[in-house]
Amino acid sequence: MNLIRVWVLAILTAAWSQARSDETDARLVIIIDDIGYNRILSERAARLPGAFTLSVLPFTPHGLATALLAHDQGKELMLHAPMSNINNLPLGPGGLYSRTNKDLFITTLRQDLNNLPFIKGVNNHMGSRLTQEIEPMNWVMEELQARGVYFVDSRTSAQTKAFEVAHEYHVPCLKRDVFLDDVQDTKAITQQLSRAIKIARQQGSAIAIGHPYPTTLAVLENIQPLLLQQQVSLVFASQLLPIQDLPLTKTANVSNNCAVIMIMLCFNAPPKTELVLANYMIQFNFLGIK
Repeated sequence: MNLIRVWVLAILTAAWSQARSDETDARLVIIIDDIGYNRILSERAARLPGAFTLSVLPFTPHGLATALLAHDQGKELMLHAPMSNINNLPLGPGGLYSRTNKDLFITTLRQDLNNLPFIKGVNNHMGSRLTQEIEPMNWVMEELQARGVYFVDSRTSAQTKAFEVAHEYHVPCLKRDVFLDDVQDTKAITQQLSRAIKIARQQGSAIAIGHPYPTTLAVLENIQPLLLQQQVSLVFASQLLPIQDLPLTKTANVSNNCAVIMIMLCFNAPPKTELVLANYMIQFNFLGIK
């Protein structure tokens, strides 16, 4: 077994070295919310050049067609789940409301998820009230955990509990750093984009959220030269998920686990080599490799 341990660590070290040599840029996720109501702008968002993540509202006139187009264009898709807000603004179809009984809540959430194809994650549309409430967020995370999809907390409230509840349910979770277009002006959007890029360069990654407004789309259609200049890679939301949130099966054989680890290292490596290897050593010890 000592020979197996040496072989495994050699593979991990080689994979890590390759991953680090291939990935020297900071990573930026840009999520486009509110897809589905305006056909022209939704389709324009689906055709943005690069690895944009589109979050689609359920049961909207053009949500399904845009989701299919975006998938064909190589985009990643999320459900933009409407959630109750402190201003009691209407949520539209598929809304998840506070003080709803669990059966109705779960039924609505499942209908929302089943309404759209190719969904890999969920984020909240509005939700400044619901994301503060532990019980309904428990219900959300129960369903997402069962489906194996991730959650992005849009952080529409400073008191949100979504991120911590997601971790309790072992749901892979991320949170928004920057809103791009609270002010729909080219200069303001460009400044917010620069802020997101600065965070990505400082911290290694950042998540920005925008909307299919004409001004926002015009800025994002010309983002590639800026990203290249700043050495920032545009990636899908799923590519920022921490390795520890991607479970290793406890019953799989050693070779399968090694393959899984190599893939995760190559495509989703965290910044600290020693922490990665330590984590995997624990996994191997659990599997009985001495």
